[in-house]
Amino acid sequence: MSRSITLSLLAIFLALSFRSNAQVPSINPVNGVVPAVLNTAGGTYDNPASYYRYEWSFGELVLIQAFAPADSSILVTQGVLQPCTDIIHNSPYTVFFEDGDYKLFPNPTPGKFEVDFFVKTPGFMSLQLVNSMGQVLETRSYHYDGCCRIEMFDISRYPNGLYFVVADLKPDTNRPGDNLEVIRHSGLKVIKLNEK
Repeated sequence: MSRSITLSLLAIFLALSFRSNAQVPSINPVNGVVPAVLNTAGGTYDNPASYYRYEWSFGELVLIQAFAPADSSILVTQGVLQPCTDIIHNSPYTVFFEDGDYKLFPNPTPGKFEVDFFVKTPGFMSLQLVNSMGQVLETRSYHYDGCCRIEMFDISRYPNGLYFVVADLKPDTNRPGDNLEVIRHSGLKVIKLNEK
């Protein structure tokens, strides 16, 4: 390949790459933190009529890793090419259990503990007991009648450490006003600690 063709292709490639979208946070007063452009070279191809979106990046680490705690309520990603981060906000379809919605005690516990729910919304409740590695140790589900249910757990046979009761409440009816199905979700933390 001649030198002029190589330089022409390099110039075309670099010109396309000036439209790059590497994700470096910037502050937007309306939406909070949003991606901004900072890259050696890279770009995107996004055809709205197609299912696929292509992104490329040079001069940065292309490694992407995702980290999630055992309760799975938060996902943290590290890397450059992370999709769907153009607008960052809380989902209107999920809310967390608030302090008055439940009580978990004793905490820390030598093994046996209970979770008392006081949410006034009836719906389908699913519970998972998970360890700090995210392994599901126990699963329960039932129809929650709208107030006051006690769930007993026993983690005596498991080693000391951090555990979570991951609770999801899917309501029987949609939220009045906007008619959205708003699911309550939280990872309720409990510590197992044998006193010696």
